[in-house]
Amino acid sequence: MKKLLDYLPYRESEYEAEQASAVGPRLQTFPKPLSERKLQDIETIATIIRDVLDEFMQGRSGKRAKYRINKIILFGSHATGTWVNDPANGYVSDYDILVIVNQIALVEEYEVWHAVEDKVARRIKSPLGLIVHTQRDINEMLKEGHYFFKDIRDQGIELFSVDGKALPLASNIPPEEQFVIANRHWDQWSKSSSRFLTFSQDSLQREWLNETAFLLHQTSEHLFACTLLVCTNYLPKTHNLEHMRSLCAQQNPEFASLFPADNKINRRSFQRLKRAYVDARYSAHYVITLEELRYLANEVSKLQRITEETCQQKMAVYSSLSQSTAE
Repeated sequence: MKKLLDYLPYRESEYEAEQASAVGPRLQTFPKPLSERKLQDIETIATIIRDVLDEFMQGRSGKRAKYRINKIILFGSHATGTWVNDPANGYVSDYDILVIVNQIALVEEYEVWHAVEDKVARRIKSPLGLIVHTQRDINEMLKEGHYFFKDIRDQGIELFSVDGKALPLASNIPPEEQFVIANRHWDQWSKSSSRFLTFSQDSLQREWLNETAFLLHQTSEHLFACTLLVCTNYLPKTHNLEHMRSLCAQQNPEFASLFPADNKINRRSFQRLKRAYVDARYSAHYVITLEELRYLANEVSKLQRITEETCQQKMAVYSSLSQSTAE
């Protein structure tokens, strides 16, 4: 795994004391060159994560006093050079961050991670895609050959490490097993998304506005989940459609074209869709129009098509590799 220091100008005074042992050859660029502003954003995110935990732990005792961040890793499009910056259409790639911690209880300290997301949102214009796992979980998933985390190990960029130790090597899952896993995910999630889509179409026809909004949210979430599980065998614990769209765009850039924010109506419609998971069911103040729902239903139909194409292509790759191995 590469380290962020490999990509930064030499600034020994900032890093020598804490991470001298981690410094390797200083390369000049990411796979796709990042501006100084983006490099500063990445450094800022890593600092905020550590500072928020430090503030949370002040005065704590017992298990909470032993909370620790083991690693902070940048992965995804900014690590692989496939990031997109298209503000005119409302799509900017997330900064995807994996935080590895020492205790499961810290994973579940949602106050910490909500504070991180809030502070990053105030400082950084690009969205943050944050996932948190324990060291034990990561080690186990790598041992099982979990290819989402295998890619992070191979392509990720380490922003912080408490001990400088590398993540363990990942096992390899045979292509035939990858095909079986992907096909199982496809069978489950394509069916569930199709059911939600059918329900949403019926609800829209009846002009049940809030119900339609919730069902379109669930259709979208299940389609994004289908793509992520078929392609990576990993699904983050989130209902955030924007984050899920960003992760799917790493599998097929066409996902980035969905729900464009190129005008006020489109932006407002997507924001209302994102809120629909909770507000459309429980808030008396939630409002969405028939016009907005028709626009969203059209985008969800596009999402269904892109999902099917992406997943079928991925399974075809697994099938081809499986046949090659058998020969």
